[in-house]
Amino acid sequence: MRMATAATAEPAWFVSSVEKAFQILRAFEAHERSLSLIEIAELTGLDKSSVQRFTYTLAALGYLHKDARARRYTISPKVMSLGMIYLRTDPLVVRARHQLYELNKVLDATVNMTVLDGTEVIYVVRYPGRRVVTVDVVLGMRRPAFCTASGRAILSTMTDDAAMAILDRSRLVAYTAHTRTTPEAVMEELRRARMQGFALTEQETSIGDISIAAPVRKADGSSTAAINLSVSTADWKGADVALKLGPVVVDAARAVSGRSEVRPLQTA
Repeated sequence: MRMATAATAEPAWFVSSVEKAFQILRAFEAHERSLSLIEIAELTGLDKSSVQRFTYTLAALGYLHKDARARRYTISPKVMSLGMIYLRTDPLVVRARHQLYELNKVLDATVNMTVLDGTEVIYVVRYPGRRVVTVDVVLGMRRPAFCTASGRAILSTMTDDAAMAILDRSRLVAYTAHTRTTPEAVMEELRRARMQGFALTEQETSIGDISIAAPVRKADGSSTAAINLSVSTADWKGADVALKLGPVVVDAARAVSGRSEVRPLQTA
């Protein structure tokens, strides 16, 4: 499947060679650990000669490794330095790290912050609890917005038309037997999240996981980020998560937005 090209409102300023270089790097989001020139061309839609030039340049700069004998390429750890610049300098991430670290210690639950990118959310802060359900989730990982609590929390701050536009571009596939995959069912969850102030999912992306998330709102009430708490079905029921952790995750989101401080969890 060929990767979609980026749209731009300023075509005169758009440098297509930069886009192509990032298409090469994004090709490695496929499950294969290494790619040949032909495979990269198929994934990006670029011709082989262009792929040869860009892979050579990226390897020379240290962002790709080339196995000369196998004639295959792999991503270099140097790529991580680009992500670390964002994690060190984004003010929302910096503020969230302290707040969520403290929340993780108090709750011993998995605590995340995700940001919306297209039809997916990206994990930018993560502190796993001892009973973490999804151990394969790491910083930088993407998950679909339509079936994650954090994605729905963010979408709930949009108008119905804006949220539906994202759903129309999403692959509404079932990750478990519990995944809601129709636009109508997802929109119903978004409306519920608007009323509650948080979104709740039960085993929609991973069996055994209950997630609850609240949007980190900007001054105008919109949101592109969410705070998410994840607990195990072995320890919690969905109704209890909503009752006990709903106010906590809403407070955490407000604190990260800079609008309040996190209040201690009331266990009584």
